[in-house]
Amino acid sequence: MQIRPTLRVLQSTAHIAICATTIVVLTVTAQGQTIPIVNGNFNSDVLGCAAGPSCFDSSVIPGWVGGGPTATFKPSTGVGGEFPGGIPGGGPNVAAVGDPSGAATITQDLGFAPSPNTTYTLTVYVGQRADFPLIAYAVELLVGTTSVTSDTTLTPAAGSFALDTVTYNSGSSPSAGHLMIRLSASGGGQADFAQVVLTGTSVGTVTRILPQLAFGGGWYTAMYFTNISGVPVSFTVSFIGNDGNPLTVSALSGSSTTVNLAARGTAIIEIPNVGSLVQGYVSAALPAGVTGYGVFRQSVPGVADQEAVVPLSGTTATTSTLEFDDTKYVTGIAVVNLTSVSTVISVFVRDAQGNTIGTSNIALGPHAKTAVVLRDLPGLAGVSGALGSVDFTTSIGTLAALGLRFNGAAFTSIPTSDR
Repeated sequence: MQIRPTLRVLQSTAHIAICATTIVVLTVTAQGQTIPIVNGNFNSDVLGCAAGPSCFDSSVIPGWVGGGPTATFKPSTGVGGEFPGGIPGGGPNVAAVGDPSGAATITQDLGFAPSPNTTYTLTVYVGQRADFPLIAYAVELLVGTTSVTSDTTLTPAAGSFALDTVTYNSGSSPSAGHLMIRLSASGGGQADFAQVVLTGTSVGTVTRILPQLAFGGGWYTAMYFTNISGVPVSFTVSFIGNDGNPLTVSALSGSSTTVNLAARGTAIIEIPNVGSLVQGYVSAALPAGVTGYGVFRQSVPGVADQEAVVPLSGTTATTSTLEFDDTKYVTGIAVVNLTSVSTVISVFVRDAQGNTIGTSNIALGPHAKTAVVLRDLPGLAGVSGALGSVDFTTSIGTLAALGLRFNGAAFTSIPTSDR
């Protein structure tokens, strides 16, 4: 299987470290859950000196691990102060990182691994003293030792702060390691940081089903996904055999794959027409903002390739209805048992006047699927030559269904009405 991400962005020397700890209160905000940060406002170290360039503690910044010249600093504000406009959040302290003697960092291990499908947003004010330059800085989130998002672009005016924001989406399978914050300065200047806040917002996922998967024996299947949101996402696509067990796709060397989509990005998963026919179905756990569909292609010697676009199904239906026209065409159906126990799918067929023309049953094991010509089901010979509708109803749990209409070599999908 090939996964080809196609990103389509549409258009988005006073140096100065603390000793006591405070924890940011855990609250729920419109942006998500505020995550506790030890000494996120840098006010744990209560400095008794008068605010100004000589009021700092260069021992340890509580809650943070320092490297290089760092300190808790209580700058003066107002006219002639290091920050005339004041300290974000009211101060009085900031974390002073770096000076002419060298670059520096402060890091906090948050003590937990990122949760799946969660967007983490880190905000921090970055300041440049009126009397000392900010040369270069970085605001980062790390998972373990790996930086997963960062920013270095702000240029606050002398004596002022600017709010920096970085965002990390953990995806369906986050990297191993604790989530960490790292603030740094380099280049011989000093960065002053204030009001570090981290929120986590769960990115809701919804499972979508492609009820038929066919590759080899003249068949090719593709799936297209687009992320219409403004943040990167990752999610898992799983392949299941007709028997309900994981289906290994030889081109993938596995029964699942992870799709990574940039903000406004698009990707395609292709399962080529190689070898003998293999069938099953597909389940995709789509984050909010991701849409998709499937494509079937049939290749027959001497005939132009035929394709059909196939919508994805939901997972909450107990009854699925599709319209069929077997007056000149042939209707194929695929039905999936989405539950972990065996079930019986009742099939109830009506003609154009609503009269019953046949009933049948499909027994399916846990998470199993069948694909068959509708008229070939026991009791449904009357479908041939008829126009009407068919209900698929499960006795237990939920189902997903798909219809395909064949006209010789040509075919198209039939949408279902689910309830």
